[in-house]
Amino acid sequence: MGVRRSPPPALPFDTLPESSSPSSQGRRVKKTPDISQPDLLEWQPPVTHLTAEDVGAIMLEAVAFRPLAGETFLYALMDFAQGQAIFKDGLSLADRLVFLEGPQAVLALADIPPEQEIGILRVRRRLIQSWLEVAQQGHGPCYVLVAKDPSHS
Repeated sequence: MGVRRSPPPALPFDTLPESSSPSSQGRRVKKTPDISQPDLLEWQPPVTHLTAEDVGAIMLEAVAFRPLAGETFLYALMDFAQGQAIFKDGLSLADRLVFLEGPQAVLALADIPPEQEIGILRVRRRLIQSWLEVAQQGHGPCYVLVAKDPSHS
């Protein structure tokens, strides 16, 4: 006697796409765009500080301050403690330190009371030029030290 078999169970989908066979899926390869990956051995961390030596920084006293002629130097007015911290830790690009040209620094000094002990940080403009943004302050244009990629300036 033969064994009677029941009909196979119904499939959940009545119609399947014809391209669903595994052999045709294996032949389809997605093309990924050619993205060049940076060489991790050549990667340099972003600059966050500039050392006092790198920018030719010196502290000057405000008494009898006379800036040198020309545009070689920029000046930042600050108290001596802040100036000493810069010589120890460097110029932080995150602090957005404001630099003035010589004539503007003289005008800004005139607005500061004599009893306030102020020092003047002098740096070479060409050594920080890549990290400067032009802004406006009371006595005219000034320059703000900011974090940015100097190679794209």
